[in-house]
Amino acid sequence: MKKHILAVLAVLLSTFMYAQPYTMIKGGAQFSNFSSDGSESKFGIRGGIGGFVPLGESSFFFMPQAVYAQKGQNAGKFLDNCTIHYAEVPVTFGALLKFTRHIGLGLMVGPYAAVGVAGKSDNPEVTKLFDTISRFDAGLSAGIQLHIWKIFVFADYDYGLRNLMRSEDLDIGEYLTTRSVSVGLGFAY
Repeated sequence: MKKHILAVLAVLLSTFMYAQPYTMIKGGAQFSNFSSDGSESKFGIRGGIGGFVPLGESSFFFMPQAVYAQKGQNAGKFLDNCTIHYAEVPVTFGALLKFTRHIGLGLMVGPYAAVGVAGKSDNPEVTKLFDTISRFDAGLSAGIQLHIWKIFVFADYDYGLRNLMRSEDLDIGEYLTTRSVSVGLGFAY
């Protein structure tokens, strides 16, 4: 069994040795809300830096990122005008479909983990937001990128899987998760 694991690790390492990774920066607009009834989308920003690591000579790639994301909702059952500032780490795998040498379409999916670094709500009953909801979020991230030379247009979707509820006194249901979609531009170098 150990020999099989070592063989798989050797193959994976060899694919990274022939890869030509590059760095990318991206930024754009984000619309998010919570999974509770009556949650209205909130406009925010999303931006970050990441790596694009081709897996050998194939069209598959690995893309770890460090992202700043504003999530929340404008109106809802309890957390009116709620804004949470997240430091998020999506780790996606995908495929790049090349149309020409400089034009391609990337499709990716993978998990993300996030920690709220700040947050607020206009509800006077919520004095400390992270006493009411959890600071930590996790879920699935999916995206699409249209690459034209070194510039790309992206659309990302985050689907929160972690229940953020910390207080049983709230009348917003038993399960509260985040949802967000973002669009923007990026540059790879």
